[in-house]
Amino acid sequence: MKAYPNLLEAVAITVESLRKERKLTKTALASFAELQDCYIRGITKGRRNPTITTIYSICEALGVSSVDFFQRVELEMKRLSFKEKDLRAKDSN
Repeated sequence: MKAYPNLLEAVAITVESLRKERKLTKTALASFAELQDCYIRGITKGRRNPTITTIYSICEALGVSSVDFFQRVELEMKRLSFKEKDLRAKDSN
């Protein structure tokens, strides 16, 4: 299986960003998504690997389409990848 080293971090950043944009607490997001608070915290810290069902519940709670959500995740993965490449380039100099 192919590895996506920045995927969990990108999902975490995206969920946290959308949560803050909507001015929701993690507890409120968990409640709206019908998930446990600790599970949301784990996702936003990049420690949990949410299922697709969980992602859809979070998207619904945040009022964002899954397409928009995953587009933001893709952009975040690219940003993180460029950031890593930039850091490696600086370290090699």
